[in-house]
Amino acid sequence: MSRKFDITVVGGGMVGLSAVAALAETGLKILLLEKQAIDLDSFQELLENKPFEVNDADIRVSAISPANRQFLTDLQAWQMIPKQCQASYDWMKVWDGDGTGYIEFSAEDIAHPDLGVIVENRLIQAALLARIQSFGNVTLIAGQSLSHISVSEDQVDLLLDNDQEYQSRLLIGADGALSDVRQKLAIQSKQFDYDQTAFVANVKTELQHQNTAWQRFTPFGPVAFLPLPESHHCSIVWSLDKSKAESLESFSRQEFASKLQHAFESKLGAIELVSDYQGFPLVKRHAERYLSPRVALIGDAAHTIHPLAGQGVNIGFQDVVCLTELIKQLIAKGRDYSLIENLRPFERERKTENLIMQNAMSGFKHLFANQSMPVTLIRNFAMTALNNFSMAKQGIIKKAMGL
Repeated sequence: MSRKFDITVVGGGMVGLSAVAALAETGLKILLLEKQAIDLDSFQELLENKPFEVNDADIRVSAISPANRQFLTDLQAWQMIPKQCQASYDWMKVWDGDGTGYIEFSAEDIAHPDLGVIVENRLIQAALLARIQSFGNVTLIAGQSLSHISVSEDQVDLLLDNDQEYQSRLLIGADGALSDVRQKLAIQSKQFDYDQTAFVANVKTELQHQNTAWQRFTPFGPVAFLPLPESHHCSIVWSLDKSKAESLESFSRQEFASKLQHAFESKLGAIELVSDYQGFPLVKRHAERYLSPRVALIGDAAHTIHPLAGQGVNIGFQDVVCLTELIKQLIAKGRDYSLIENLRPFERERKTENLIMQNAMSGFKHLFANQSMPVTLIRNFAMTALNNFSMAKQGIIKKAMGL
């Protein structure tokens, strides 16, 4: 196997795989590196046309916006995800647990079929893996970590843990929040600990979810119920201050469900956990630069965000759209797609957009954590007023949907 490639993508998650799928269409020789082992047969089985089984469902899901659903469709990947494993939602209902503030969004109000679709992350990965296997110009190496990165004037040299060496004209880091690419190239990032833990799990609810994404803001963090394909099952994301979260980590499923039901004000009746629950710390990170000579960062490798609006992977996909479209334009014009000066438009556009989204999510988090009476009153008044201002609501939801 030749060890020289045009582009190397590090990271086999949803964002990295979408970048490979988008770039494979150019005919460039592409290397995909993923440090975790990948069982292609197991991923292929996920795409088989069989009924959705909540007991077998993964607890890691994403709310995919219409714009990114179209992006994945254009890549010919979305079509591979079984329809019975997709949960569209056409309503979003949000309320302040500390008062009467309430706001709801409807797909009908903006004349759109839905507001988004909830899908297991592994299904998106499976579809993208299946798509890139159809290309003859993509090489996958899984189960090996990066040991060293060296950048010269003409190429990037990569050394893996197994002592194999590879060369590439451009390296794309899509290897997550603790990115090896970012760290090995000493690209600094600004970091802020939210001092919160986000718990995820799948639950069965007494009442039907009504194809609605629900979210209650509490002083200790938001709790969200996202619809799954079965009408009495939801995926939950419960963000809690660490001081409160520590006591939950050792709870039984029944004890956890009881606390969750109380935090959610029993909006969907009694709750039963149908999976284990898992917590992970919430940290805001933002790389000081997305570009280094012959290197670009995308997705969580460049930025992480609070999950309260479900925008994490969505803005990651938009990084991919921006970068890959720019690379295709540069190729069409006969310009070098690997030079940092030619990739600056990507960094300018995405850094600005991502900072705006990051700061907005941080602002919401701090706003609802403030329990002072004046702030609570103003907050509830603003939510109610916005709920009655249809034009403003439509603008907000269209922005979130990427429309």
